[in-house]
Amino acid sequence: MKCFPFYQLASCKRGPSLIFAFILSACVTVEKHPIPADSEINRQAIWETHKATLQTLDSWKLKGRVAGKSNNEGFRAGVHWEQVQQNFVIDLHGPLGRKVAVITGKPGNVQLKTSKGERFIADGTEELMHELFGYTLPVNGLRYWLLGVPDPKQTHVLLKLDDKGRLLQLDQAGWLIDYKRYHENTPELPALIQISNSNLNANIKIDHWQLN
Repeated sequence: MKCFPFYQLASCKRGPSLIFAFILSACVTVEKHPIPADSEINRQAIWETHKATLQTLDSWKLKGRVAGKSNNEGFRAGVHWEQVQQNFVIDLHGPLGRKVAVITGKPGNVQLKTSKGERFIADGTEELMHELFGYTLPVNGLRYWLLGVPDPKQTHVLLKLDDKGRLLQLDQAGWLIDYKRYHENTPELPALIQISNSNLNANIKIDHWQLN
């Protein structure tokens, strides 16, 4: 606030009320507008911290559901996924909770066992699923996408963040991954994901996470 010197006003002989009014009118208020923080910089900083935390998670379990369509054929299953470093076990369940198949994998070896006792073996999950079902789910990338981070072994075409610095959309390895909802826990992990490419569109709903 900038004011005229008081001694200049004190010399006025028209009474104290006029002096007081003159003081008010003579004072000029200088407003200070705070410089807004750069939201993009803040969002990026939060994301880097969030990503670093998630990338340390190499052992976890989830319980959820997957539903989608490939070549005009729909599919739906309950999913129990357990990841322990490079190894995983994926249990697939039917509508009534009956186990349909179990996929177990480690580097260089993937096996699928059906509820009828049939067993199939392949070098990778994508090859195995394509041979059996005619479509593939990118299990190797999904290991990271489910957590809400890109696959660090592959480059990505697009990466968008939401206002909280979480992954909103990712384009990687020919797949578009949209994050529709997150669990409000610490760390914040995805609750609903949509993945799609030219052949398949699927929604993955994650009801429960367990971090080891």
